[in-house]
Amino acid sequence: MQHYLLLTVSTLIIFYLSLLTWKRTKQVAFLLGYAVLYYWTLLGAWFIVFDDLTGQKGKEIGLHYYHFFDRLFPVHADNIYLVAIALYSGFIILVQLTVLFFLKKGVNRVDVNAERKPVFIHHGIIICCCLLTTIISFSLVWKEILTAAKFGQSVYVITRHQPGRFFTIHQLLNQVSIVALYTGLITFISGDKARFIKGSTDRKYLLFYILAVILVEGFLLFLGNKREILFGGIMGILFYIANVDHRINYKALALFLVILMIPLFFNDGLRAYSPTFLTKYFDTTGLEYHPDMEIVYTEFSMKGAALTFLFSNEMFCAHFSMYGILSHHIPLTWGTSLVSLGASFAPHALWPNRPATVYDYYVDQVHAAPGQGYTIHHASAWYLNFGVLGVIAGAVILGWLWVTLYKKHLAVGVRPNGFLKLFFALGFASFTAQLPSLVRSGPEGYKAMFFEALLLPVLIIYAASRWGNRNTEKK
Repeated sequence: MQHYLLLTVSTLIIFYLSLLTWKRTKQVAFLLGYAVLYYWTLLGAWFIVFDDLTGQKGKEIGLHYYHFFDRLFPVHADNIYLVAIALYSGFIILVQLTVLFFLKKGVNRVDVNAERKPVFIHHGIIICCCLLTTIISFSLVWKEILTAAKFGQSVYVITRHQPGRFFTIHQLLNQVSIVALYTGLITFISGDKARFIKGSTDRKYLLFYILAVILVEGFLLFLGNKREILFGGIMGILFYIANVDHRINYKALALFLVILMIPLFFNDGLRAYSPTFLTKYFDTTGLEYHPDMEIVYTEFSMKGAALTFLFSNEMFCAHFSMYGILSHHIPLTWGTSLVSLGASFAPHALWPNRPATVYDYYVDQVHAAPGQGYTIHHASAWYLNFGVLGVIAGAVILGWLWVTLYKKHLAVGVRPNGFLKLFFALGFASFTAQLPSLVRSGPEGYKAMFFEALLLPVLIIYAASRWGNRNTEKK
C-alpha cells in the first residue's frame, strides 16, 4: 500500500501545482502538458501496482500490456518500484516548480492585449502542400504496401519491421501533411478576427479542407500512424485557443475534436488490416518479408478498439524503463545522450556510424527481445546519463524551455511581421504538442523537438504567408 500512498501524495502535489500554474497564466497548454506528463509517467503505475497485488486482475477490465513482461522483464510492486515512482514523481514536480519559478521573472500576460497585426496565409497553398506531400509519401512506401498485401500483414508491421530506404523522408512528409492540414483548418475556423494568423473565410475552402482531411487522415489510418495526428491535433487546439483569444467557437472546436479523435480511436484496432486485395491488380513478384518477431493481432471489433483506446499500452511502455534501469543495475553512461544529440546533426551520409542513443544502450542492457520497438522515459534517460542529478537537470531544462516559449508567445505582438513572429506565435503550442514524443525519448528527442515540432510548422506557415501577403498587396 505504500506505493499507493506515494502515488496519492504525488498526484495531489501535481494537481496543486497545476492549479497554481493555471491561476497565474490561465493557459490550457500548461494543464494539458501536465496531463500528458502524468499520463506517460505515473498513470500506468496505478494499474501495475493493482495487477501485482491482485494477480493481474487488470485483464478483466481490458488491460493488455502483459506481453511486455515476457519481451522486457516483469515489474513488481517492490522497493525498487517505489524508488522508480519517487523519481518519476519528482521529475514532474520539478518541471512544474521550474515553470512557476520562471513565471515570476519577465513577461506575465502583460502583453496579452497588445495590438497585433495578424499574418495572412493563402489556404490554397496549405491545401496543396498537404495533398502533395501525402501523395509523395504514399509513393515512397508503395513497395512496403504491396509487401503487406502479399504476405497478409498490415502496412504498419511492414513499415516498422522492414522499412524501405526512404522511410525517414516518408515520415517527415507525413508530419508536413498533418501540420499543414490542421494549422490551415484551425486558421480557417478562427475567422477574420484572428490575432496571430488569419486567412480567407471563403466557404469554398472548407470543402477542400474536408476532402484533404479524408485523404490525409485516411492515409495515416491506413499506415497505422497516430503520432503525427496527436501532435497536429494538440498543436491545432492550443493554437486555436490562442488565435481567437476568448472568442472560442465551441461548435467549430467540437468539430475539430471529432476530426482528431476518429482516427485516434480506430488506429490501434485497424493495425491488423492487410490490403490483400491489391495482389489482384498489381504484380508482387520478387517481394520478400523477413519477420524478426511473431506479430499477433486480433480481429477488429468496436469493443476491442474501445478497450485499446481506453487502456492504451502508451501508459506502460515508457513506464517500464526506470524500473528496468534500477532492477538491472545498469551502469550510468555519463553524458552519451548529449554526444549522440550533437552527432545527430551531422548528415547520415557523412557519418554513417554515429554514436548510439541512450535508448539503444538501455535495450541492450536489459536484454530486450529483438523485433519490437520499446520506449525509454525522458526521466529514465536522464537518470541513465547522470543519475539523480540527471533527472533534476532534465526536469529543469524542460520546464525552462517551456515557460520561455510561453513568455515569448505573450510578447509576440511587439515583433514585426516575419519568421520570428510566426516562430513565437506557434512555438508554445508546438512545444506542448511535442511533449508526448519527448517524454518517450531521451535528451536526443530535442532534435525532433526543434526541427519537427518548432521549425517545420513555422516554415510551412511562413511560405503560405508570403504567398498570402503577396496576393493581398495585389488587391
